[in-house]
Amino acid sequence: MSTDAYLGKWELIPELCIYDRGEAPTRGLYTIAEAAGVVSISISWIDVEGEEHSISFSGASDGSPQSTSAPGLTHMTISRMSANTLDSAAFNGEDQTMYARRVAHDNLLSTLQRITSENGTFSIFQVYKRIAG
Repeated sequence: MSTDAYLGKWELIPELCIYDRGEAPTRGLYTIAEAAGVVSISISWIDVEGEEHSISFSGASDGSPQSTSAPGLTHMTISRMSANTLDSAAFNGEDQTMYARRVAHDNLLSTLQRITSENGTFSIFQVYKRIAG
């Protein structure tokens, strides 16, 4: 069984979030699990308009390219950097369109995302508190 600190269920602390564009969700849950060498990430949130959203993805945490059926993406990677840090990236061909770093410390998880599109690059910083795991 892994002792990686980022594994568990996390609840968003909206007032600690920083968004280059838009506003932080009013609520959010982030779940990171691992089984048989595969890391699964599930994120659900409610935006400021009250709309519910979710995304889930999984793959080996060795940084190897994983195919994806997500629109506009060709592949992704998940990389275990340390017992506290988990990175992921999404690509359209050779172009990296998204990068995320998750760092767990005590009962907090911070996430930093950098997203690149035809409208430029922007960042999202979020903080979550552990609620399980």
